[in-house]
Amino acid sequence: MTKWERALSKVCECLESRSNLEWLLVGSVGSVLQGCEMSPGDVDIYVKNKEEVEQIADLFKEFSLVSKCEPPHGEKWLSSLEEPTFTQTFGSGFTWTKGCWLIEDFKVEIVQISNSAGIPDSLDGEGIWEGGQFVWSHSREIYFGKHIIRTVPLEIQLESNLRRKRTDRIQSILASFKKYGYDNKLIQIALSKENLIYFYNEMDIIIN
Repeated sequence: MTKWERALSKVCECLESRSNLEWLLVGSVGSVLQGCEMSPGDVDIYVKNKEEVEQIADLFKEFSLVSKCEPPHGEKWLSSLEEPTFTQTFGSGFTWTKGCWLIEDFKVEIVQISNSAGIPDSLDGEGIWEGGQFVWSHSREIYFGKHIIRTVPLEIQLESNLRRKRTDRIQSILASFKKYGYDNKLIQIALSKENLIYFYNEMDIIIN
């Protein structure tokens, strides 16, 4: 198994011990498990409520540092027993609460977003945002060994990556669609009108 597979396996075992936790696998690991060719840099988990980040931090105590991480709250910040989670607000108003651990020598991050700061998220033309409200009802169950994991469909991941101009990930998702197919109904609402036109062009689909 790769490092990320060992880390995800451990994450699943921990989270499945609490049946009341609702979580989604997001990011590149979710893409790979749906057929994309990528090299994941971390395991990203998204939860609905701030309290769930705190509950997961309690489950992950064995992976936490003893003392507060220095430097604080940057890319290299890790959860500790002293500071298991932190909440950060950016200039735009975007606010998240997160925890981060090294599990099986691989980075695992748990995030809850309380203020999206107006990031477009709709079912009627603006596109579904990977960290938004509609992703929960459009999640997809996938198998990972003995585990069943809810993850963000590639159709929604494509919209997020197009917004971020992540060319490498965009091409990997499109390649997966060409090889394995996609959900046509979901792609219609997952992509913004502008990105839907791009998708049709890249997939050589003629619009009547």
